[in-house]
Amino acid sequence: MKVIHVADIHIGATSDILLEAARKAISEQVGELVVVSGDLTQRGSQREFQKAREWVDALELPAIVVPGNHDTPLLHAGHRLTRPFARYTDYFGDLTRPLEVDHIGVFPLNTARGWQTRANWAEGSVRLSHLDEVIAAASAHPGMSILTCHHPFTSLPGAGLRTRTRRGEIASLRLAESAVRLLLTGHVHTPHAERIDHETGSYIAVSAGTLSHRLRKSPPGFNVLDITPENVWVTPFSYEDDSFKALQATAFRGAV
Repeated sequence: MKVIHVADIHIGATSDILLEAARKAISEQVGELVVVSGDLTQRGSQREFQKAREWVDALELPAIVVPGNHDTPLLHAGHRLTRPFARYTDYFGDLTRPLEVDHIGVFPLNTARGWQTRANWAEGSVRLSHLDEVIAAASAHPGMSILTCHHPFTSLPGAGLRTRTRRGEIASLRLAESAVRLLLTGHVHTPHAERIDHETGSYIAVSAGTLSHRLRKSPPGFNVLDITPENVWVTPFSYEDDSFKALQATAFRGAV
C-alpha cells in the first residue's frame, strides 16, 4: 500500500507552479490514497477553500482531510469564536471521515481551534474524549490503523517549529497503548519520522513538509509511505529545481 501524505498547502501563500509540480510528482507515485494533515488555506477564505478543494480533487485519489489552525476565518474574529470550522466543513466535511482502502484504515482527529485561552491560538489541543472515540474505532478495524491530525502530539526533534500541543503527552501515551500504529501530522513544515516509545507501547510519528512558500527549515515537500503487512518506509520528497525529488527513506521494520 502506498500512501501520499501532504500538509500545510496554505492556498493563498503558495503558487500555481509549486502546486502543479506537486500534483505531477504525486501522480507519478501511483499512490492508493492521500492524507491531508491540515492548513489547506492561509486565511480560511472561501476562494482559498475552493482552490484547495480543486487541487485535492485533481489528485484523483481517495482522500481524507483534517483541518488546521489556518483553516479558520482569520479576518472574522466572531466566526472564529462561534463557528470556526463552518467554512471548512462546507468544502471538506465530506472528506473528514474515516477512510478504508485495502487493509488500511485512516481516522481523523481535529486538533485545531479557532480560539484558545492562551497567547498562541495556533497551538494544537487534543480533546481526549474525541481521541478515545477514534482509538475505539481504530481498535475495531481489522487491518492497520492510522490517525491523522494537524498538530504533532509531542514536539519533534529537528523541526523548524517547537510545538506545545495541549494534552499532547497524555494523547501520545494513549495512542501508544492503542491499535493505532501511525500518526500523520503537519504544522511544523518539516518532514520527520520517528518511533515514539512508551513503556506500554509505541507508534510511528510522521510529519510532512509544506506545499507553500511559508518555509522554516526545509524546502517544500510531501511524504510517500510504503506500507506492507510487516514494515513501513517513509520517503520525503523535496522541491528542488522546479521539481520534487525523493530523499532517503526511513525504514521501520516490524512496525505494523
